[in-house]
Amino acid sequence: MSVIQVKIERDNCEMSFFEVAYSTDMTVLNIIEEIYRHHDPAIAYRFSCRTGLCATCMMMINGKPGLSCMARAKPGEEGYLTLAPLPKGHTIRDLVKEV
Repeated sequence: MSVIQVKIERDNCEMSFFEVAYSTDMTVLNIIEEIYRHHDPAIAYRFSCRTGLCATCMMMINGKPGLSCMARAKPGEEGYLTLAPLPKGHTIRDLVKEV
């Protein structure tokens, strides 16, 4: 396993940076779960896989909207996997938007 650099644009224009153990078959959601388990248990994110509420894990991934459960984790142009909440709507906290 190698390491991926992750930058998360959180609410209030705050940035968080993490180094996460990584393999090429991991999704963005896998990376966020690793951050939650091993680095920052206070990070807020949402997912509802297999419950009929698809798209709750949607966020900006390397500057483009995508489903974190489907997108492969890979660094963007800056060398970081950059994650942010979607630009429209009210951000409740971190990567969670008001539904």
